[in-house]
Amino acid sequence: MLEPADLLLTYMNADTARLTTNQASALHLNSVHGVYLKPEVRDVAREVLPVASLNSVTLLGAELVGRSYGGGVLKIEPREADRWWMPSVVTMTKHRDALVELKPRVQRLLQTKNLLGAVALVDEVILGDLSEAQLRAVRDDHAAFMQRRVTRGKSG
Repeated sequence: MLEPADLLLTYMNADTARLTTNQASALHLNSVHGVYLKPEVRDVAREVLPVASLNSVTLLGAELVGRSYGGGVLKIEPREADRWWMPSVVTMTKHRDALVELKPRVQRLLQTKNLLGAVALVDEVILGDLSEAQLRAVRDDHAAFMQRRVTRGKSG
């Protein structure tokens, strides 16, 4: 039996794949994937990666590496997750305090199914160096790929 994973990754998703810290040290079967972190990044990644990963670049990356399944479901397998763009350790460390402070607001937005509202908050922290035009281009690309997946799912 494997050790409990540091993070859990949803892999069949209507909107986007999500990471969550495995605070309960739960063992995972096949309904979620386990993510094991390198010791040198474990602390910062367990603390803020689930929030930091809710940014427009990471959402676009999920659409690019994932697969579309029946009904427009986005599926990400472990090999695909290895290629999924995530914030760097440098970025997570630089913005650690702001991301920790943002967690409750992000959680409330996600509880009300406002993913894009949560992403906008994280974008302000993580992607603050992008111009408005650059950020709009990333968001537009994500929306186009997601719409394509959902539309194909309805027709298939």
